[in-house]
Amino acid sequence: MSRFLEALHAAGTPREPAGALDRWYCGAVATAILALPSGYSGYVMAALLALVVVDVATGRFRWVPVSFGRAAAALVAAALASGLASAWRWPSTGLAVLFGLMLLVTIYPTARVLGGRPEVVRWWTGIWVVGGALAAGWGIARAVLHWPNGASTPALGENALGTNLIAVIALALGGWTVWSAPRVRGALAATLILLVIALELTWSRAAWGAAIIAAAVAIALAPRQKAALIALSVVSVAVATWTVGAGRQILEYHLGTLTLEANYDRVAIWKAAFKMWRDHPVLGTGYGSFATVWPQYEPDPALYGKPTAHNLVLNFAAETGTVGLAAFLAVVGSGLSGLWSRVRSSRGDPSSDGLWTGLFAATVGVLAQQIFDGTVMSWHVGYGLILLFTLGGIRG
Repeated sequence: MSRFLEALHAAGTPREPAGALDRWYCGAVATAILALPSGYSGYVMAALLALVVVDVATGRFRWVPVSFGRAAAALVAAALASGLASAWRWPSTGLAVLFGLMLLVTIYPTARVLGGRPEVVRWWTGIWVVGGALAAGWGIARAVLHWPNGASTPALGENALGTNLIAVIALALGGWTVWSAPRVRGALAATLILLVIALELTWSRAAWGAAIIAAAVAIALAPRQKAALIALSVVSVAVATWTVGAGRQILEYHLGTLTLEANYDRVAIWKAAFKMWRDHPVLGTGYGSFATVWPQYEPDPALYGKPTAHNLVLNFAAETGTVGLAAFLAVVGSGLSGLWSRVRSSRGDPSSDGLWTGLFAATVGVLAQQIFDGTVMSWHVGYGLILLFTLGGIRG
């Protein structure tokens, strides 16, 4: 294992020997990425926090700048301010503190390992795809065992698993243009089919639509072999839909519910979130307070228990007000801008250009799903979005 971690570190910095702490950081980040698609990165984040504490205690802590760093700091400040001003002060403030820690243990270890070494993205992307294949297989197995419940893992519901599958599908498509070995491409083709089967079995309509968007972006930006990627996508969807077989009627049912009338609960939640923002325009109701405040705006008990606004923009508007919303939009804008810069600067480098387009497409897809879901508000899913922003936002 130690040799593997040294190889990971050496892949990005062949001139510098990997110290023990460097290897621990590298191994922890790699493990978090591997565990992310199944929803278990949160456990590894505790180890990452411990490593950050060691860095601080030994005087080695040196913040690595990222493009969205100031915006992220402003967002944490807005979350804390909203908590302190909230009628539910202590729970909300506590959640805001945890949110800040999540950003810290996502951004700092990733930037520390990869700062100035963007070529290591090949390792992380490969690990991410492997983790996605494991999560997809796990989700399919649980769907078969608990039919007609959809694909999930013990840590992730259907929508959240769909979020992670969107990202891996985009990364696999991007990797196809970079990893040209026949065996690797054969494995990627099989993985894509597995991912699409699991995605269909989540019954998450928002994830289906967002995956189409992510794939379209990955193909449109692909530096080469666009026709092969289109064919690969079509074959994957066709084989996956045929394989689902017994679930085709359920699949058709969910496809037939893409109307406002069939999604009245989403509409009700969005209206309530907007009213919360209207009633608390500056700092909102308090970070993480949506589930608590929601019943005050919705008379139908059947709709109680919604943890988020199922729309990331409205969620931040309702919980952290205009101040938090502005900071959140700045994080998204800076994060996407950093990734786009990587896409442009990698053009002409066949060892990484497709991977950066895949990372950018994954981010677009995940954000597209968040128009209808709030899965990234959970830290073990949100880790993936912040990780994507960090990969693109590292300076140097």
